[in-house]
Amino acid sequence: MNINSQNTVISVNASMKIFKAQAIPGNLMLLSDRICFQASGLLKGTEVKDTFSFEEIKKIKVGFSIAPFRIVIILNDGDNWIFDQVNRKDAKKFAELYETINSN
Repeated sequence: MNINSQNTVISVNASMKIFKAQAIPGNLMLLSDRICFQASGLLKGTEVKDTFSFEEIKKIKVGFSIAPFRIVIILNDGDNWIFDQVNRKDAKKFAELYETINSN
């Protein structure tokens, strides 16, 4: 996946939750037209789903989890993609910026 870094609005450290006890660490990036996840380390390039277009996103929720804070991307088809281990302030800023961009 090629990401134009000039197009990045915000990038936060997050872990994509795959199964109850398994998560893939990486970066969740809000771009001006989509959200992307890029795994880090040995798992880079092995993401289950790495791109979420604004058209397929129903809403984004932010909340507490066992691992500090979480961002949940809820798609129009009902799928939920959970990203744990996000800094609280970063998670709130991410959701606010998404709402600002998507409302325009």
